[in-house]
Amino acid sequence: MPSQADVVVAVLADAGVDRIFGVPGSLSSVELIDAASRAGISYVLCSNESSAAAMAGVYGSLKETIGVVSTGVGPGAAAVVHGVAHLYMERSPVLVLTDRYGEQEYRRLPRQRLEQHELFRSVTKATLEVSKYDVAATMRRAIDIAKAGRPGPVHVDLPHDVMLAPALDDDFPPPIKRQTYVSDGAAASEGIRAAAAAIEAATRPAVIVGYQVPRRGAAAEQAFVEFAEKLNVPVFATLGAKGTLPEDHALAAGTFRGVASEKALLDGADLIVLVGFDPVEIFTPGTWLHDQPIVSIDEVPYDEGPYLPTVEVVAGMTDGLKALTSLVTPHSWNREDIDSYKGKREAALNPTRPGLQPASVIRVTREHLPASGILTVDAGQHKVVTSDLWETRRAKGFFSSSGLGTMAVSLPAAIGAKLAEPSAPVVCFTGDGGFLMRVGDLETAVREQAPIVVVVFNDRVLNLIKVAQDRKGYEHLGINFGETDFAAVARGFGFQAARVTSDEELEAAIKQALASGQPWLIDAMIDGDGY
Repeated sequence: MPSQADVVVAVLADAGVDRIFGVPGSLSSVELIDAASRAGISYVLCSNESSAAAMAGVYGSLKETIGVVSTGVGPGAAAVVHGVAHLYMERSPVLVLTDRYGEQEYRRLPRQRLEQHELFRSVTKATLEVSKYDVAATMRRAIDIAKAGRPGPVHVDLPHDVMLAPALDDDFPPPIKRQTYVSDGAAASEGIRAAAAAIEAATRPAVIVGYQVPRRGAAAEQAFVEFAEKLNVPVFATLGAKGTLPEDHALAAGTFRGVASEKALLDGADLIVLVGFDPVEIFTPGTWLHDQPIVSIDEVPYDEGPYLPTVEVVAGMTDGLKALTSLVTPHSWNREDIDSYKGKREAALNPTRPGLQPASVIRVTREHLPASGILTVDAGQHKVVTSDLWETRRAKGFFSSSGLGTMAVSLPAAIGAKLAEPSAPVVCFTGDGGFLMRVGDLETAVREQAPIVVVVFNDRVLNLIKVAQDRKGYEHLGINFGETDFAAVARGFGFQAARVTSDEELEAAIKQALASGQPWLIDAMIDGDGY
């Protein structure tokens, strides 16, 4: 007889879920895995719960569906919190399913009993619990909350006695046959007309595109490209939106991080248009360097941050952009201003220092990764440089930790990307510190047949912290790693691997790795002072 675990899985299947990422516990996870298998949903065993969360986030983003991560009770729930915090700040719609003891055991046994709702409350949009009377309704509510407005993770506790309870035919929900609209974004609406009027009154507007556009999928991405091309002005993209307008496009100005390097170009604008921009994406917290009026179009109201929109439109991203596009006309910028700004960034790709430089690793990899490729980047000094110098030529072609800015997500993110798009070449940039935190994910990549290419920026130091210590005149304490042969470690997991010390060795290894169809690790012995 089917159980309520089958009802949970039926809702997931109806939402388009075909993979669950996790580290199972011995309670509800057992029923979940079994029911998922019968429904054709695979359970991807991960090396740790936090990695599972990062994989689920990227996988769901690329598949344009809800991501799902599963953990055990107590220690499993605690271990996934780091990954869930990353998803929360990355605005990734993911369900976090945790085991829980049945009601009698939960009240009677103190061992492993944590208040899991309190554990997740600050890093999720909601924390829910199924009962045997409302499994389908609760699961659907969780999915709706995760995807609505500003997307994000939702935690759902799965008590073991509920998962074991028999399920009747009426417990299984009928397939969803509905469409939900945030707003029709009609061109005649007062907000759209006010935004268009402000844009038309400007001589040199500039655009910054953020998270919310790619979170809404291919239709929103295409609507943004049409808007940008119609407006004909420079477009900056946040880390989470890199490639929404391909960065080899004539209008693409590069990455917006909210730092002084962009100010020279944006100072020439008399209006800034924010599209799907989330204040959490400002790289330097609380810093906004621009005094121009702001037009904001997003699916949620602006409620916090260091700027105040002059005109704010809350509308469905796709329809809102289409309506706005129909009302604006092309503007003109001096092409030399855009080209000069981009040229200064590109010049940094060719350093003159001897030895293997971080910028050379970025340049060589960029030259050989096809336009369809995906890059994932860990936090660290290499992320700062890569963010500025990497040219993303496709939507959803760049994944990092933007809002939380945490280490140890790029390797699981790369695995999630490869599982979602097996035909796309996927490269992971990670520092030695981040890699040491997630080395067990290599086993997952081999077992799941995810032939990613991992490039370790190996300078044997936490360079971002070193820079901060240098700036304050402190000693280099608490930042140095011992010598480790990461290539040898990777071979032990079943990866092909090479250690490289020059541009020529790196280029040969990158070409071989991308052509091989096998998991590869390149231990790049970089000059850490080259940052």
